Amino acid sequence: MRWYILKTLLKKEFARHLANRGGIALAFLLVAAAVLLSVFAPRETAAAGTSMVGGVHHCYIDFDRATPLVKHLQANVPPELKAQVVFREIPPDRIGTLIESQPGTGSIQLTTKHEPGKRSVVQVYVWHPDGEPGALAPYEQWLWKASRGAFALEAAEKEPGATLPDAPPFGSDNNWQVLESHKRFQDQVEAGRKGDAVMPLVPDMTINRHGLGGKVLDFRAAIATGMVVFALYFTCVYLLPTLNCEERERGVLLAQALTPASPTELLAAKFVFYPVFGLGLAATLAAVYKPDVLSSLFFWLALFAVGGGFLGIGMTIAAWAKTQRAAFLGGMCYLLSVSMLLLICSINGIPYLSYLAVEFHGPRILHAALSGTVQTTHWRHLAAAVGLAVAWVFAAGWVFKRRGWQ
Repeated sequence: MRWYILKTLLKKEFARHLANRGGIALAFLLVAAAVLLSVFAPRETAAAGTSMVGGVHHCYIDFDRATPLVKHLQANVPPELKAQVVFREIPPDRIGTLIESQPGTGSIQLTTKHEPGKRSVVQVYVWHPDGEPGALAPYEQWLWKASRGAFALEAAEKEPGATLPDAPPFGSDNNWQVLESHKRFQDQVEAGRKGDAVMPLVPDMTINRHGLGGKVLDFRAAIATGMVVFALYFTCVYLLPTLNCEERERGVLLAQALTPASPTELLAAKFVFYPVFGLGLAATLAAVYKPDVLSSLFFWLALFAVGGGFLGIGMTIAAWAKTQRAAFLGGMCYLLSVSMLLLICSINGIPYLSYLAVEFHGPRILHAALSGTVQTTHWRHLAAAVGLAVAWVFAAGWVFKRRGWQ
């Protein structure tokens, strides 16, 4: 392989991309989107709040007047929910009625009814997204816990000398509701017994929770992973086939074949330029999200593996397609086909078939690198991605030498 020919071909590729303003504009838009993600989605709120509350990103606490309960709730919103919980005062006649809300939101309405000589009643209305009654579970857990504390404080103020039950051991496991309910059940059973038996009828109960060891999905890392994957796909599976077919349509590719440059040198120039462009754009997006990731060996290995796989796929499409339109449709059909394959395998539990797709392994290893959660299984995904990338690159070289330059 002759360096002076390879250098000339690389200059040609660089000049053609400088003239492709649409590709340059999209690259800048991707970088701008990464910057906006980093600025307007702070790590502490995105990682803690969104990942915890799932699909409901805001919960409105509606009240008709600022009662001691409402004031206590406002003062005891946990840090992980502060960005998601919004208090708003509404007219009394709106309590208990549906208030139209945007998708991804829910509301909890509070009002207190007083009747002379009777116990006051706190009415709670929970308005969750249609068909998802458990969507507000994190907000409800906080509400019941904080409400119990508010009622205990109010009772202590009204009756300073009264003996009040001790506060349960509040914690992140949320077992206190079950344990208090079980204790009340024990007391009711014992109160209804006959005779002087000493041994309790209902045993005590303890609850121990153990996680599966995995972390919740980091929302920001997931978006950053999508941007990195899209940058590689855009460069290697969209730009490469489209511009290669443009050269074929204009006769530039045939003219290059008539020069002293060999098919191997033509192929090597493309194999050098497009990965450098794609990896540079992808690394820039990743660095905007998390600068420390550039010092991670696993990240660079994952980037080269996914970029190599997409490069082989793009060159294979470029070798088979005759026109720019065919190249564009080929890339879109490949993307749709692989997406449907992965979806069908995931829904129906079909094993092993999805392992043959670079798109199955790539997002997993890139997300692990960006979120800092690399485990042994991710190294196996990396090895599989490298193997698929090598297979695709060799397949692309074979197809290109046979028909890609014609």
